[in-house]
Amino acid sequence: MNKTLKLHLGCGHVHLPGFLNIDINPKLHIDLCADISNLPFDSSSVDLIYASSVLEHFGRHTWLVVLSHWSSLLKPGGIMRLSVPDFLQATLRYQSNKDLSELIGLVMGGQNDKNDHHGMIFDFQTLEKGLNTVGISNVERYKWQESDVGILDIDDFSQAYLPHMDKDNGRLMVLNVEGIKI
Repeated sequence: MNKTLKLHLGCGHVHLPGFLNIDINPKLHIDLCADISNLPFDSSSVDLIYASSVLEHFGRHTWLVVLSHWSSLLKPGGIMRLSVPDFLQATLRYQSNKDLSELIGLVMGGQNDKNDHHGMIFDFQTLEKGLNTVGISNVERYKWQESDVGILDIDDFSQAYLPHMDKDNGRLMVLNVEGIKI
């Protein structure tokens, strides 16, 4: 009997039940402390990869290499689910209120430690093209409310709104997409 293998990459402070929670920073709740750009899993062995607010931490010259590695781990038909800061929403928010201070962390990262810097920005077209390039098809936006974190009522960055935590009237500042491994 094959067990479903679901990876939660760059889990940070969030522990998702039913997932192998992986982060480069050692914490009590993580299952594996590892560099997510070079994971120790066999090719075509993973059913689902979830990475929220982590792909943007790789540089503009390396994010596609990392994404290709993750894609190689997925079984055919496996799901790649990503959440990244949405540059379009950041620009729209800035144009509406001219307050750069609330966007610096979203665009540049929290910069609280050596791994907390952003090296890439995304809009839907850029992320979709990258996913297609590494063999992920049927890329579409997903609603966080219908994902594992929404169903389990776990707050993570896939639900980042401005004003902060205003999920009813605020602007969703992240791009939540998923696709299927060909």
